Amino acid sequence: MGYQEWIAAALLRRGVVGLNPRHVEAYLRLKFGTLDALSDADLERELDEIIPTVRADRNAAEALAQSLGL
Repeated sequence: MGYQEWIAAALLRRGVVGLNPRHVEAYLRLKFGTLDALSDADLERELDEIIPTVRADRNAAEALAQSLGL
């Protein structure tokens, strides 16, 4: 399972709909660079911070995702 699929499933578990997993991944990569060293629990904790950021400015989230090639 890739990161975007994992993020999509994690968002659904939280009842969060309408967020693009690419945008969430972009902010994760902005903060950590690589995600390979993060556990599922680490990623779950980070979602609490990233979800409001993505919701606040989806245009910025899309621009970030594009800049990272996502």
